[in-house]
Amino acid sequence: MKPKMIREGITLSGGYRAIGKSNNNIFYVLIRGGEFTMGSPLGEVDRRSWGSDGTQYQVIVSDFYMGKYAVTVAEFKKFVEASGYHTDADKADNSVIGNRKAKMAEGVNWRYGVSGMVRPLSEENHPVVHASWNDAVAYCKWLSAITDKRFYLPTEAEWEYACRAGSRTPFNTGENLTTKQANYDGNYPYNNNPKGVCRQNTVAVNSFFPNSWGLYNMHGNVDEWCSDWYGASYYDECKANGTVTNPAGPETGSYRVLRGGGWRSGAEYCRSAGRICTSPDNQNHDIGFRLVFVP
Repeated sequence: MKPKMIREGITLSGGYRAIGKSNNNIFYVLIRGGEFTMGSPLGEVDRRSWGSDGTQYQVIVSDFYMGKYAVTVAEFKKFVEASGYHTDADKADNSVIGNRKAKMAEGVNWRYGVSGMVRPLSEENHPVVHASWNDAVAYCKWLSAITDKRFYLPTEAEWEYACRAGSRTPFNTGENLTTKQANYDGNYPYNNNPKGVCRQNTVAVNSFFPNSWGLYNMHGNVDEWCSDWYGASYYDECKANGTVTNPAGPETGSYRVLRGGGWRSGAEYCRSAGRICTSPDNQNHDIGFRLVFVP
């Protein structure tokens, strides 16, 4: 069964997004469920040699709504101001900054950009960074409570299915990804293609063209948290069980999965199957998140 390339935009009144609109709205896209091959083939260029892309296996996902954009600074600001929440960066009183060379800096939190300066108003429609997995989950719980709907971080399967948008190539753009299509470090292009630009910063969440299912920046800009624990053998276990419906990752683990690559990443890390992991309390200047919800 092929994925149905049907998408439907919905608006949640009383939401917390304002991008090109005079009112505050959150925009989500209905992703029709289907079956797809998750992971990358062994011959895919720049596939991680130690297997982090995962063994390919067949997955069926159910319908879900996914945010067209990553959560912005402006949205996260509303959450913090309304709830009084203290992020992991607030508690640690530091986070990672730096364009070319990353370093730990005191006093940095979600209000700050990648270079360690407080975000100007012109960057409030950029993805929020310096937000841990714990912070992202807290945001989901808050938004669920005030809207009476269930918001959560996407599973890896949901994320990859939505990113691919029916494609089977390394990127939803085809066999290559250029810096005219996504925000990553163009000094490290894919498969010896020509170099591109290195912006050394995030860009607005509605930058570039969306994929064919209407989702923006699934490649690059910020690595995005998924709900799953990371498990090195999980894909192999799933493949042994045949086609798996709505896999949600291992039951336990030490690290949570990140997808999509960020503004500091080389193109290889932006591939649809590319995956990395880190501890759930880690906050960084190139990590963000987007949401899935159930009406």
